[in-house]
Amino acid sequence: MTELLALKNSLRKIYSFREEQLNQFISKLTFIKLKKKDFLLKPRQVSNGVTFICKGSLRFYTVTEGKELTINFFTENNWVADLDSLLPQQPSKNYIEAFEDTDIATITINDIHLLMDISPCFRMLNLLLADLSIPATHVISIKTQNPDERYKELLKNYPGWINRFPQNQIASYLGITPETLSRVRARLS
Repeated sequence: MTELLALKNSLRKIYSFREEQLNQFISKLTFIKLKKKDFLLKPRQVSNGVTFICKGSLRFYTVTEGKELTINFFTENNWVADLDSLLPQQPSKNYIEAFEDTDIATITINDIHLLMDISPCFRMLNLLLADLSIPATHVISIKTQNPDERYKELLKNYPGWINRFPQNQIASYLGITPETLSRVRARLS
């Protein structure tokens, strides 16, 4: 199964887990199929796990002042969680929604702790959680870069997003209006 191979490879980037340890981890996973527009997480729910995207994509967003603000997009072979809810086990303020039909594998925070108790090597999963934090550089770029610079950075770091996600959601991620995004795209093409 190629999804399991991708999942194992992503874990091996964190630590050189043995095959037996990877299988222990995989035995704790729950595999779920989300339909487009299904929610993995909604406000007031407590995030209880970390999710690997086998196929498809998710959008992580919040609603502020009546508008949706896209925080991040996640595609195949990415991990996703709302750390602000998961770590303190507090209700989320965010949404994680399937942008398209999406196959995921989820492990609960309790199972991660159980694995850490079984073998010290699983403490390396803390690095996985650290990678899920919202990059401060993105938040700073919204405040310090002009729209053209933000768009160029998006093209450099995530070129596939431009054709995969709608313009209004890309604009939301960049902290600009769809009209401004249209002007930026016209200027830069």
